[in-house]
Amino acid sequence: MDKPIASLIRHLRKFGHIPDDRARLIEGYFALELVPGGGFYLRENKVSYHSGFIAEGVMRYCNIGADGELLTCYFVAENDLAGDPESFARQTPSKLILQAVTDTLVVTISRDRYEALIARFPEFERIAAQMAQAFMTSLINQRSFLLNNDAKSKYLHFLEHFPHILNRVPLGMVATYLGIKQQSLSRLRAGL
Repeated sequence: MDKPIASLIRHLRKFGHIPDDRARLIEGYFALELVPGGGFYLRENKVSYHSGFIAEGVMRYCNIGADGELLTCYFVAENDLAGDPESFARQTPSKLILQAVTDTLVVTISRDRYEALIARFPEFERIAAQMAQAFMTSLINQRSFLLNNDAKSKYLHFLEHFPHILNRVPLGMVATYLGIKQQSLSRLRAGL
């Protein structure tokens, strides 16, 4: 098993028992995709035909602001999911945008290959659903914290919980994630 796929298997095993023979089976259904920094893994109003797991790199979920600028809603990095679980499951247009901030290696599976894997290993559907639920809960908790705290608290929380992301993304993206202006973030950083 190569390292990126092995990372996925280790992560999946947190949500259910996967014997080694099933791990080898799973490996055959996934592929590696390199999304260059600035590239898009998912675009708004497009169906998510693939779902992924980030092996290396940083991506951001974002939406389009009133001025047409991309605003960061969430950052995701190694061992996080990449995609829109609802769009992937229902094959409906996504409301999300997922952009690579750095060159990002994604372990990815198409909807067709996912269905074929479920046919061979039905338990995988439950494991994948639990992993997706844990991921979405994490994103909801992030957003809730950001909506209910002041700028300093939000930044300190970001430093504590996402130190692996801070030095890998532009400060402007961090500012939009925190819901503050970049100048305010610079002043806040200088004051700490």
